[in-house]
Amino acid sequence: MFGKKKDKKSEPSVPKSPDVPKPLNDIQKGFKEENEFRNDAKMAYQTPDCKIKGTIKFDGPMRIDGKVDGQIITDSGDLVIGETGTVKAAITTKSAIVEGRVEGKITASDKVALKKKAHLIGDLKAKTLVVEEGVVFVGRCNVKP
Repeated sequence: MFGKKKDKKSEPSVPKSPDVPKPLNDIQKGFKEENEFRNDAKMAYQTPDCKIKGTIKFDGPMRIDGKVDGQIITDSGDLVIGETGTVKAAITTKSAIVEGRVEGKITASDKVALKKKAHLIGDLKAKTLVVEEGVVFVGRCNVKP
C-alpha cells in the first residue's frame, strides 16, 4: 500500500492516419487555366507516395503525382501529371497536361500541354500542342488540327 505504486496499464496508442491532401481546386489548376473541364467535376487523385503497375482506365479528370508503370486509357477524360509524377506508360486520353516525367507514347484526341519542368521521352500525337520554355522532349511529334 505504502511505497509501491500501482502499475497503470496504458492502452497502446493508435497512430493517427496521415492526412491525405484532398484534390482541391489548386490541384486542378492545370485544367482550370485551360478551361478544359467543369469546375464541379470530381478529380481522381494519385498521391506522390503511391505506385501503380498495370492499366488505369478512367472517365473525367485525373491527377497523377506518384509513379505509374503500364497503360493509362480514357476516352473522355483529362489527365494531369504533376511535378512529382513519373509515368512509364502508353497514354491514350482526350487531353493531357504534363508537369512531371513521362516515358512512353502519348495519344490525345484534343490537346497536350507540356509545362516548363516536363520531361517527355517518347512519341506524341495530338490535335493541339502547347510547349513551354524549359521542356525536355525527345521523340517524334504529330500534331494535326
